[in-house]
Amino acid sequence: MDLVYSASSNLRDPVGPASINTTSFNGPGIFKSNFWEITDSGNTQGALGYASLYPSVLAVGLDSLCDPNPAIGCPSVLTAAFDPIPGDLGIPVPDPAHLPGLVVGQQAMPSAVNHAPFITSPYSANEPQPFDRFDVDLPFFTALPIGTTVLGVNWFAADGIPMLPVDDLGQSNAYPLMKVLAISKGTPPHITNNVLASTEVVLPVASEADCQGCHADPADLGNGAAANFASVSNYADGTPWEVMLTADAPGPEPLLNAAKINVLRLHDTKHGANYTSSVDASPLPCTSGSEVSCLDVRRNIQCSQCHYSPALDLAQIGPVDEPEQGIHGRQQTRHISMSRAMHGHHGEFTDLFPEMPAPSDPARTPELQAQVLQESCYQCHPGKRTQCLRGAMASGGVVCQDCHGNMKQVGNDFSKGLPGGTGLDLTRRVPWANEPQCQACHIGDVLTIAQADTSDFELAVDGIRLRQTYRKSDAMAASLPFISAPGSRFAEDQGLYRLSKGHGGVMCEGCHGSTYAIWPVQPDGDDVNSPFLANDNLAAIGLQGHTGTITECDTCHAPGSLGLTLDGPHGMHPVNNPNWTHRHESVAEQNPDSCRACHGSNGEGSVLARTADLRILESHDKQPDGSKQITLSRGTEVSCTLCHENKL
Repeated sequence: MDLVYSASSNLRDPVGPASINTTSFNGPGIFKSNFWEITDSGNTQGALGYASLYPSVLAVGLDSLCDPNPAIGCPSVLTAAFDPIPGDLGIPVPDPAHLPGLVVGQQAMPSAVNHAPFITSPYSANEPQPFDRFDVDLPFFTALPIGTTVLGVNWFAADGIPMLPVDDLGQSNAYPLMKVLAISKGTPPHITNNVLASTEVVLPVASEADCQGCHADPADLGNGAAANFASVSNYADGTPWEVMLTADAPGPEPLLNAAKINVLRLHDTKHGANYTSSVDASPLPCTSGSEVSCLDVRRNIQCSQCHYSPALDLAQIGPVDEPEQGIHGRQQTRHISMSRAMHGHHGEFTDLFPEMPAPSDPARTPELQAQVLQESCYQCHPGKRTQCLRGAMASGGVVCQDCHGNMKQVGNDFSKGLPGGTGLDLTRRVPWANEPQCQACHIGDVLTIAQADTSDFELAVDGIRLRQTYRKSDAMAASLPFISAPGSRFAEDQGLYRLSKGHGGVMCEGCHGSTYAIWPVQPDGDDVNSPFLANDNLAAIGLQGHTGTITECDTCHAPGSLGLTLDGPHGMHPVNNPNWTHRHESVAEQNPDSCRACHGSNGEGSVLARTADLRILESHDKQPDGSKQITLSRGTEVSCTLCHENKL
């Protein structure tokens, strides 16, 4: 079997029925990105920006280490071999299965993936493109003690698709749809008989880090906190740094570029005197703003050159130094991580980035909750427009801080000791690798919760789930310990939800949706007259006929093929199954606690036994309307007495 993907659209897309994203290249009158823009050096902006992550050793056929140019260091794989990057071609993505045994200088080359999703003819052709990798097992930061190899993932992968949140009409749409086809191996996807299955998925993308909120001049509608009112106003030699204004900034996004330049200048004034060479750690100071070492002089800066970011760690080996790559090679073991630099530093300014009240705090109204998110997490993470957190958790009032803690807690990570030379502290959080698990809130079922001491938990109104992933007594801890309930029927089998598998080896995301867009996503199409339907929900609708978690057994199993079993996901019985409806009494008599776990300790129902869709059940007895049918609307908490007397 082969998998291919192509762009798709949704007639009920909130952005519009014609919103489709077949390319990331700029079109006539439509600006999507400056990634492929050619600079004076002849290189693209994208290649220059990411050059430091792609060392050139071995990759360009060199027999020995290059002789670093004092001004620019060594050439990168991107600038030496791939540039100029053709339109719609992303940066290479290495195959993680090949990486564990490779040295840093080789990491950019093995099985590099250069996805050109629709390059055949941007804005017109929409040719299906292949998933060119299949992972039986998946290495995950195996070079670090916290790493592992996830066995049996058995997934197809298409990494590095260069997608942007602007559709082909120039409209902002952060939820571009892709149609994925499973086809008979080696056959063309255009012939209907070759298609074995299909679904539609969202590629989540965003570009809205609002640095300009603080780093832009008030004349440009910024607050000036990190520009005009920054704590440092002069370079090391006393030269004042000049705040860049939109009127003087390069296009095509002058406000954003002005803020970025102000970030570089502020960094140079605060830290420039201490800059060092990546070759030998010798001083390479930026004292006036004009030296070659100054970030503002270089401009195409990838922050992770110095501040390690697991999300951009291609080889998944942790912080590295690269003296062989010249003065601008990576020097990550001398600096704190990007997460610590951003979260830890900005978290000190609670007047600019306010704290989120606890879920039980009466002051936490929906209005205040939204305001705090806008002024904290959503200043940098996609939320003001993209609504990255938009699924069932968001609908239930769960916000970023309820899972991850406040900014200073998030920033208190394993890189604290790097500047002082004491190395990594792996007892602390590793960004991207150590995150709260589902079991931190979904700690058990009706029976196990009743037996647990929940006095130190933020318990939800339903009495089953928690509203934050840490104990109330730990809420102000410098290093936030997450609640762990490995015995919960809802516990993952891996450290991260996106890597975890469940029933029948199916990835958790296969039934529940992606991490921050857990199904259903609003608008979810319950109103048949509504013209809107979130793109995220199309996969669930296509698979089972309605939005929400994949609960219909017939999605994967032949109708009527399941017996009286409790071997479903999380110990469930067959759902919407007449055989179970008519014969479940024997299971209840033999093991009543198996029913109580979800349907209530006294059979009174609970949130764990809600109907996922409209249900029409056949009844032995006549109902008040004279029929032998029982109709349950979506969301009904199923109790014994809905159909018969309560025998629990």
